[in-house]
Amino acid sequence: MKRITFVTGATSGIGKSLVIELLKKGGVVIGVGRSIAKLNALEAELKALDFTHFFPIQGSLNSHEEVKALVEKTKVLLNDKKWQLTDLCHIAGQVNSKKQRSPDNHELTFQVNHLAVVHLTHQLLPFMVKALSSRIIVISSLSHYRARLDFNNLESLRGYNIMRAYQRSKLYNVLFVKGFSKKYSGIPIFAIDPGLVKTPIGTKQTSKLASFIWRWRSKRGDSPLRSAKHITTILYDPSFNQHSGAYVKHGQIVPANPLIEEAANVDRFWDITLEMLHIQGDFGQ
Repeated sequence: MKRITFVTGATSGIGKSLVIELLKKGGVVIGVGRSIAKLNALEAELKALDFTHFFPIQGSLNSHEEVKALVEKTKVLLNDKKWQLTDLCHIAGQVNSKKQRSPDNHELTFQVNHLAVVHLTHQLLPFMVKALSSRIIVISSLSHYRARLDFNNLESLRGYNIMRAYQRSKLYNVLFVKGFSKKYSGIPIFAIDPGLVKTPIGTKQTSKLASFIWRWRSKRGDSPLRSAKHITTILYDPSFNQHSGAYVKHGQIVPANPLIEEAANVDRFWDITLEMLHIQGDFGQ
């Protein structure tokens, strides 16, 4: 079966490397990016390498309406090609030096890194192949180990700082993965810890100081290609079929933040998230 993979954050970093790795293996990739110019440049680059099964879609994760618009574009493509997705890869992420509100009045890091992941999964799940060979991938971070869970300040609106907001959003990614694996057994889902990677994520929505620190720190990081290869292994390796909900670093299943192992935390956070997104009933419907 030819894999048809949906990848957010496709124009740079881990996302771009993953797109190339999947195309090398003969798959079809639907790549999402915010910038039309960057998507066009990536498409031209891939065509020059004789990769013709890349389908770019412009879209943003900054609001519920933008996610819905992205889903509609994806549905048109899937219906036209008579495809179903085998994989959904949430690679895009954001950090913000200053507290910002999304159009939906959520803190923007929380909106993009968490709510959009859940919303996009919910909207695209009906268009996925329901099989243990399918995959949902969510990029988390080593920093999630340093996050704490405060149900009275989930969006870090009180005492906001760049690292607290980012760390918590990555903890929320792992909570979602664990919750989804409990509620929905049709498709395996994994939280991925890529380690420190040389990507531009820390330079896009940040202050000059934060951007400088990220560039200095990320020099010691791995190539995005290494993470992309590990993700590709997880997508193709049937040994992962029975490990839905796992936290995976460098291709190996490792323990996540102990907060994830408390069922009450997972269930409460799941319910709050779905209430925020006005999702009712069976998540898979």
